[in-house]
Amino acid sequence: MNLSDFHPWIERWRLTPDGDPFASNWSRLLPVRRDGLALMLKAQMAEQELHGSAFLEGYRGRGAVRVYEREGDAVLLERAEGPRTLLQMARDEGEEAAYAILCRAIADLQSASAPFPVRPIALRDWFSILPEAAAHAGGIYADAVAVLDRLLVTTQTQGPLHGDLHHGNLLDAGVRGWLAIDPKGLEGDPVFDYAIMLFVTEVQDGIAAPHQVIDRAQRVATMAQLPLERLLGWSLCVAAQYAGWFHGAPMGAGMLDAARVISEQSSVRGL
Repeated sequence: MNLSDFHPWIERWRLTPDGDPFASNWSRLLPVRRDGLALMLKAQMAEQELHGSAFLEGYRGRGAVRVYEREGDAVLLERAEGPRTLLQMARDEGEEAAYAILCRAIADLQSASAPFPVRPIALRDWFSILPEAAAHAGGIYADAVAVLDRLLVTTQTQGPLHGDLHHGNLLDAGVRGWLAIDPKGLEGDPVFDYAIMLFVTEVQDGIAAPHQVIDRAQRVATMAQLPLERLLGWSLCVAAQYAGWFHGAPMGAGMLDAARVISEQSSVRGL
């Protein structure tokens, strides 16, 4: 990868490279500056990144990085350069410290009322892999579909959802505080947004053990004043979803184990 991948946007948006380019699974990125501001240029984005960057613009910098430019398959973002990370905080100060920040961030993001530039994805559509997996394999996927249906029909309030807020997607921005990046751009039950963070570990592509997920759910439900049964229900759906997405990979196997253990909780069965 070299600067030629970013050349059209560097010229069009008057940018100066400020580091080496790198790639994620879904885009190519380059640290840049413009008029002294530290920014991040993302280009050659996959479809889900295009949707997410448009949704990110709808936050207008409140609780999330600002979007300065967006055109085609590229976006120019505020760059959060603070030294702190939530994973390091969890190690040094305990998980509750990191979860408290994540819970406040979710509440702030969910309060966004301005129109979003793109139509959010409904949770039923986001979890479309579950009925497909249930038809093919049954078992825990069928259980997850039943829980998903009950969650959807009993949702009393709908709102915008980041959809992927965890320790790695909330960054230290110094005086601007903690800012979210990389939303999925969803809409539905606000409780769902608190489920993803429960599975994060310090190991690359690793997931928390099932008993850790349940313990964390209990603590986060208390911290954010959420119904525990709904948080566990959405956690089951998330685990089954990832098990389907990563079938045959270690993450898929780990998420399948988590889904099975979560489904045995009496509070989930009582949904």
